[in-house]
Amino acid sequence: MLTPPPYLSPSAIGTFRQCPQKFKLSRIDKLSEPPTWHTHLGTFVHDVLEHMYQQSPDVRTVEGVRSLAAERWAAGGWQEKVESLEEARKLGPIAKFKTQAFDCMKNLFVLENPADTEFDGMEHNVAASVEGVQLKGIIDRFSFNEDGTITISDYKTGKVPNPRFKPEDDEFFQLLAYALMLQEADQETTSRVEIVYLAEPVVRRLDVTTEKLSIAKGTIVETRESIDNFAAQGDFPCSTGPLCDWCHFKTTKVCPAFKD
Repeated sequence: MLTPPPYLSPSAIGTFRQCPQKFKLSRIDKLSEPPTWHTHLGTFVHDVLEHMYQQSPDVRTVEGVRSLAAERWAAGGWQEKVESLEEARKLGPIAKFKTQAFDCMKNLFVLENPADTEFDGMEHNVAASVEGVQLKGIIDRFSFNEDGTITISDYKTGKVPNPRFKPEDDEFFQLLAYALMLQEADQETTSRVEIVYLAEPVVRRLDVTTEKLSIAKGTIVETRESIDNFAAQGDFPCSTGPLCDWCHFKTTKVCPAFKD
């Protein structure tokens, strides 16, 4: 018998749905996955944009973001972090990382005017019980609309997913889960969720409906029940497939499906 985590996050639910064994290794066995070029890219871009929106509107310019990025790069020790990545030897010099990151930051200005944009919350911690399932998460940013409802948005530095392989309900699951959490924790109603894809640049929007929330709620409850059942049995199955080639637990032969 295994002890499952008391709280789930939308990302943890996503990990379980991708592969229950990966969830076990990372969330129950606490085996950490090393950072990658892409996770560092996302973290750095998020950090710079969060600090940009904390500045006065008059300095929220492309040149202002360039200067801020240099400051955050030095303050966060990013040179050493990126150079220490094994992928850095394959994906290119440090200049390539900086170019990709800054391109994402510049693309934000294609999608919105930061000087005219304000948010009511950024990097907002939220915890709630949804149908008895304890959830925690961090919302990138949200704002109140004129009718009192909320729009939740999230940055992504990866590619826009192909709907053939990632349906709409999967693409927006994390944000719909946040909407449910805000509804339970603060009695706030979310009317729209947005994913800001900075590498493209593209914004994908979804109007929040009772049906969409019901589907997300069902996924949350079903996932919690499956985790508890597998934990009671002491065994989490492996979901093998093409994504395994990018999994740290395969390359290190920790995953039982790929042990010698």
